Formats: sequence, structure tokens, C-alpha cells
Amino acid sequence: MAARVSKNSLAQRGLSLLFALMALVVISLASVALIRSVDTTGLVIGNLGFKQDATATAGRATELAITWLIANAGAGLQNDNAQQGYYAASRDSMDPTGQSSKDVGRAVVDWSGKGDCSTFAKDSFGSCMRSSNPQSIGGNTASWVITRLCATEGNPNGIDCATPPGSATPPGGNRGEISQKSQRIQLPFSSSQYYRVVVRVQGPRGTAAFTEAIVQM
Repeated sequence: MAARVSKNSLAQRGLSLLFALMALVVISLASVALIRSVDTTGLVIGNLGFKQDATATAGRATELAITWLIANAGAGLQNDNAQQGYYAASRDSMDPTGQSSKDVGRAVVDWSGKGDCSTFAKDSFGSCMRSSNPQSIGGNTASWVITRLCATEGNPNGIDCATPPGSATPPGGNRGEISQKSQRIQLPFSSSQYYRVVVRVQGPRGTAAFTEAIVQM
């Protein structure tokens, strides 16, 4: 009788050990899943942090681009200066992100500042634009492309440019005037023009941010 009790006891202990091992495996798997979840959450938060930092850097790069515009105001902005990432015509087909691959007439941008667009598939674009030389800002790399919102290069007084109300740039007749019945209101005179500033920032872990600003000066 004692032997039978001993065998039953051993069987129960073996069964308990089996359940304990199964529970341990389940707990281990749950722990691994939790660790992976925490790692993934940390990675997402880290990427968001890098993205925000890159966007903040883009704001600083835009300020530098505006400073360059001010320093070269006048005749210096009437013609292309590709080495500085500046184009005196609007370049409406520009594809800053390089994602519009279906548009074979697009103008792609080499953001390395070298004017080499060989990384894009052959016959997938119409022209290659060069950005400014990349600059290190706060641990990120930033470069820009500036386009003047005009139809062509040249003196804005002789070509079609996007200008604020009141601009004297021809053609345009009574451009800048608002006629209301017999009354006519003349808006303040302005000879300023519009410039499009597109900035790309490259950050850690392949983070990239693009911003665009329209500047009047």
C-alpha cells in the first residue's frame, strides 16, 4: 500500500512539474512579447523625436536661405545660380521628394549639391536640379532649392512674375487696383517678388524632412 502511495505521489509531482514548466514557458513568451513591444514603442518615439528635430532644423535652414536671398537681392537674383541652389524661374515641374515617378517630365533634385541625378531611373525625369551645398545644422544635414516665381530668367520688369498687389511689374494694366462702381482704390506700391524655398533635412536613422516656404522680398 505504501508503494502505491509513493507512486501516486510521484505521478502528482511529475504532473505538477509539467504544469509548472508550461506556465514558465507561457510567462517567458509573454515577457519576450512585452520586451519587443517596449522596444518597438521606444523606436517609434525615437523616430518621432528625430522627425521633430529635423523639422526644427529645416526652419533654421530656411532662415539661412532667406539670408542668402537678402545678400544677393537685385541683379544677383535675375539669373540662375545652380551652385547655390537658386533658380530664377519657377520650375513648376520640380519634384522635391522624388516620389512622382510617373511624371517623366518632372525636374528631380540632387540634394547632395553635386547636380548628379544618376540615382534616378533613366528616362524617369525631364531635368536635374542642383541643391545648395549641404550644411551641418544641429547634427543634421540641410540643403535647399530656391526658385523665383517668374516665367523665365531676367529682369522682372520685362517678364511675367508672381507679384504682390500693387506691384508695378508689367504686363498687368491696372494691376494692384480695385474698382468698385465709380470708385477706384489704389493699393500701396510694391516692387517685391515671391520666392519659393524648399528645404530638405537628413537626420539619424534615415530620417528626412521637407519643408516649403514662400518668401516675399
